[in-house]
Amino acid sequence: MASVFFSYAHADEALRDKLEVQLSGLKRQGIIETWHDRRIEAGSHVDHTISRELEAADIILLLISANFINSDYCYD
Repeated sequence: MASVFFSYAHADEALRDKLEVQLSGLKRQGIIETWHDRRIEAGSHVDHTISRELEAADIILLLISANFINSDYCYD
């Protein structure tokens, strides 16, 4: 199963949600699993968790928008 990492600006969260719905067939078939920062559990170290998931990902989807480009966190 391929791991898909979503990198996006939080202002575009609704669009990320729509994309995840479009990929639900692949998830249901066990072809992919998806991850994004909203899955970080309370008490976890945010940067460490994101780095770990990014390194483990087979596919990295950059959801590029004006919001993404404007985001200092996404830029870094």
